[in-house]
Amino acid sequence: MKNDDAIELEQFGYKQQLKRTMGSFSSFAISFSLISVITGVFANFPFGVQQVGGLLIWSWLLVGVGQFLVALVMADLSNHFPITGYGYQWSSRLTNSHIGYFVAWALLMQFITGFPGVSQALVTTVVGLSEVQLDQWTITLFTVVVITIIMLIHIFGIRLVTIVNEIGVWAEIIGVVVFIGVLWGLWLFVGQFDFSNLFVASSKSRGFTNINFSAFALSLLVGAWCLTGFEAAADLAEETHQPKKNVPRAIIGSHLAATISGFLMISGLILSVSHIEILQESDNPILFVLEQKMGPLMVKLFTIIVVLSILACGLASMATASRLIYSMARDNMLPFSKVLASIDMQYHTPKNATLLVWILGCTFVVIIRQLEIINSISAVAGYTGYCGILIATIITKKKDESLTGFSLGKWKRPIQIFALIWTTIVVLALTIPETHIEGMSETHLPAKSTLVAFSLGIILYILLIRKRINKKKAGLPDPIK
Repeated sequence: MKNDDAIELEQFGYKQQLKRTMGSFSSFAISFSLISVITGVFANFPFGVQQVGGLLIWSWLLVGVGQFLVALVMADLSNHFPITGYGYQWSSRLTNSHIGYFVAWALLMQFITGFPGVSQALVTTVVGLSEVQLDQWTITLFTVVVITIIMLIHIFGIRLVTIVNEIGVWAEIIGVVVFIGVLWGLWLFVGQFDFSNLFVASSKSRGFTNINFSAFALSLLVGAWCLTGFEAAADLAEETHQPKKNVPRAIIGSHLAATISGFLMISGLILSVSHIEILQESDNPILFVLEQKMGPLMVKLFTIIVVLSILACGLASMATASRLIYSMARDNMLPFSKVLASIDMQYHTPKNATLLVWILGCTFVVIIRQLEIINSISAVAGYTGYCGILIATIITKKKDESLTGFSLGKWKRPIQIFALIWTTIVVLALTIPETHIEGMSETHLPAKSTLVAFSLGIILYILLIRKRINKKKAGLPDPIK
């Protein structure tokens, strides 16, 4: 007998094929693990503190507020359209399938590149923990192994993914609590904090002089790189019980949890040293502080937690990418759609879509290998996808139906507009400043590499997808009667 979730899905034109095994916490966990605040802070704190010193904490809060607006819009959309394929489905239903395709392509580029980037970060972190020196090709080989392991976990069902992901999330939560507890505990019991550090504005790149607007703008990228992924719960809506209730909570809750915990972690690091220059001059300031305050054993334990967090992030990345491909393929919006839309009848997973993510992920790390280039495509494409979704919410001519559950109500339009302004600023911040990657002479690589990725999507649209949509052989289906 069909349950209410399956009946509601049929109103959007789809039969229930994926297995609903995720509850409220699992939905939160998939979003929180994709944000992976402990990984984001661990990887990006050195860059931010070198740019602006103690003011990094205020740029983090600014990003947190801007991304909160985006999260509110997405929570509202997830209540209207609790369908796998989130951004593609939302923008297509608000406007048309042509616009939906380009939004989906941007989001695909975000996760298709982000997933191998996360996998390579896992390998480099483990290598750093073992203190073994490996060449780039060996790291690439181990990255392919990690991508393959994550793929195999997915093949055997969303339930296994959920279990492994929740282990990673709990490890991250424990790590964040311990990290914050120790640093702030020093202040409570020893009084070692200097709160003036939070207002020290110095830039290592400018010889430890006062910062300028450019340095502060660059510091925003720390939060911009980290505070994304809260929408992952929406992409697994068809595998979630009561998605109209659980998914909006997961989106907003995961973002707030990440923003607050990141604020406490970053502020604790900044306050725990006598001078900001100590952090700015260190190659790895987080490990330096941990070793000074907690000892070498705690550094090892913390690094293990980071590894588990990155693993959970990788699982969430593949889940989001494969479900987006599956959602597009069942609407015939990709080449070989019939193959990509097939479901494994034993495990109720989009097996072929998962295998495609595996193939593309391995291809990216073997051909490109430069983690900075991979991550730059992911960041620019992701925020471009956010812009596309927000534009669709603003230009839509469809009337907003009154719904039970989460809704922005009368605040919807101003929140949408301010969220779009914010995401546009981030895209500009990611693409306009010159970027320099070690060993490469090219500048503006985030913009150039993302342009190449989007060009492939445009070619595919012109040669294939546009004709399918116009002939009504692709696009959104009619409701099942």
